[in-house]
Amino acid sequence: HGSIQLFGQIEERLLNTAKKLANRTLEDAPGDAGTLLGAGELAGQARDEIAHYRKSDPTLAAEVEVRDDVTGILVSHGNFLIGSDAGVSGRRLRATLNHEIGTHALTYHNGKRQPLRQLYAGMAGYEELQEGLAVLAEYLSGGLTLPRLQLLAGRVIAVHSVMQGADFMETFRLLRDEYNFRAFTAYTMTMRVYRGGGYTKDMVYLRGFLNLLEYLAEGRDLELLFYGKIAMDHLHLLEELRWRKVLQPISLTPRYLEDAEGQRRLEELKSNASLQHILDNLM
Repeated sequence: HGSIQLFGQIEERLLNTAKKLANRTLEDAPGDAGTLLGAGELAGQARDEIAHYRKSDPTLAAEVEVRDDVTGILVSHGNFLIGSDAGVSGRRLRATLNHEIGTHALTYHNGKRQPLRQLYAGMAGYEELQEGLAVLAEYLSGGLTLPRLQLLAGRVIAVHSVMQGADFMETFRLLRDEYNFRAFTAYTMTMRVYRGGGYTKDMVYLRGFLNLLEYLAEGRDLELLFYGKIAMDHLHLLEELRWRKVLQPISLTPRYLEDAEGQRRLEELKSNASLQHILDNLM
């Protein structure tokens, strides 16, 4: 119940979109294939990525750590932490770095350079916009795939299942048998949403991404979203604080915005920010 208080309910539109995505034929889309990079190789690539950003702002304090007490990969207090047994496919490398460092680490750093502590500590409800931006980063850097979108859709379905009172095995079988996820993938998604008695954050990745597409379709300011860890509800406050010169110009913008292909994709989204447009570009 505490998790539902934090992340809210699943709207019917979100659930229906997730079901349609999950029902698309997996074999019709390119997978996340490629050479698998282990934790050490990933750490080296991440350090190079941070070094690139330090050329623009030497005060960037982000560090990369390979740790035995971490599962998978994550950003905590601006640092990129990699589990010692974690890995990422070569095809997903740029998307992963832009998701974790180009979004989570950069917004932490940008927020920390502002006079308001909330901008790096995280304002109420910031997770949805953070994860939506991170998924957008995957797309603009050319690393978002249909299987990845289907994974995010499956997480919404899994969260809905636990909210409806299903037990672990019922949710696992739903994902495996009804939506044709591989057993390991279905198990991992189920495990994520049942940890701690029920953790519903996994639905915000797809919801945040869809809301961000609507934001771009309105022609609104993308740079404003990188001032720190904020929610859409806070943007009018940031606009006023920036107008009053309480906020300083942001220190760093994501690397994919320097890239011609990233800029092309962004301009296309501004004129056609539909999920169908995204899917057409993934096929």
